[in-house]
Amino acid sequence: MHKYSSLPVWALLLAVVPACDNSGLENGNNEAPENDRTRVVAVETMVVEPGLFQDAVNLSGTVESMNDAVISAEASGRVLEIQRRGSEVAAGEVVAQLEEAMLQANLDVARATYEMAQDAFERQEPLFEEEIITPLEFSMVRSQRDQARAQLDQAETQLENASITAPFDGRVEERMVETGEVLSPGNPVLRLVNTRQVRISAGVPERYSNEIGEGSVVTVNLEAYGGNIREAVITFSGNVINAQTRTYPIEVEVDNPDRFMKPQMTVELMVTRSFLEDVITIPRTALVRDESGQNVFVVNRTGERPVAEFRPVSTGRSSAGNILISDGLFSGDEIIVAGLGNLNVGDVVRVDEVRD
Repeated sequence: MHKYSSLPVWALLLAVVPACDNSGLENGNNEAPENDRTRVVAVETMVVEPGLFQDAVNLSGTVESMNDAVISAEASGRVLEIQRRGSEVAAGEVVAQLEEAMLQANLDVARATYEMAQDAFERQEPLFEEEIITPLEFSMVRSQRDQARAQLDQAETQLENASITAPFDGRVEERMVETGEVLSPGNPVLRLVNTRQVRISAGVPERYSNEIGEGSVVTVNLEAYGGNIREAVITFSGNVINAQTRTYPIEVEVDNPDRFMKPQMTVELMVTRSFLEDVITIPRTALVRDESGQNVFVVNRTGERPVAEFRPVSTGRSSAGNILISDGLFSGDEIIVAGLGNLNVGDVVRVDEVRD
């Protein structure tokens, strides 16, 4: 004997009708109805378009000052004044002053000696022309005059050197002496540094020797220090390969008016190899590798709801986090760039953001 449900027909109809409600698909919000168990994954996407690709090599460089010198004394004397540490000075400005009294006295003696020698020369010259004195005698008088002139020039230079001046615009970074100390020629006085323009040195792998050289465009990235991006070119490219590192040296000169870059700072350089036009590039993080090769997730919007589709691609050069796609993607394709970790082929996607 068969058993039948005792529920009336109208109750069974009411139980069936809600299950056929498609309002969640018709409202256009890509949200699944409450009773729809299809996976919905939140993702971020970008629409690929052909554009310019900068093929570049990332290097690490060290900042150096263009002008960095230890200024030494060229005369003897006691230090009367010296610029304080941190002082900004212009080229030709006095950075330290030595006592001049002794130097002035030496100059006075040298000048008097020269005047006497010059007078003797002038008195002896007519006698030599009249052959009253011998050539040897006149030669000695002339030699004494010339020697006195040299001593006078030296004394004048010594007095001038009592005022120690800056050879270039800069900032006093170190003082090696203090007021009151007695200096001799050659004693270091202070260190002067100019960082308004700096030089960045780096090593380029030898495999790029035919692509990167003087004139190559360089981007200096200071974001690690809270700075900005600066553009420059390579001003020097070496012709000798370092046997240990297998690199050749380059130098980049960069204006640094705000003095943000400091000597010995390590900065990131992006050196351009070439520019490629009208090509498709995507973030490297959008690539998914499996046993078949490299793939990307593409959003398929042909159905009622957008779903994730797997697309194999061929890649080329990479630079600055982006990689060139040589085959597999076309202008207008919408690829998934974030949210891939929890994504499977056929999953419904909810696009939270479309990146530029």
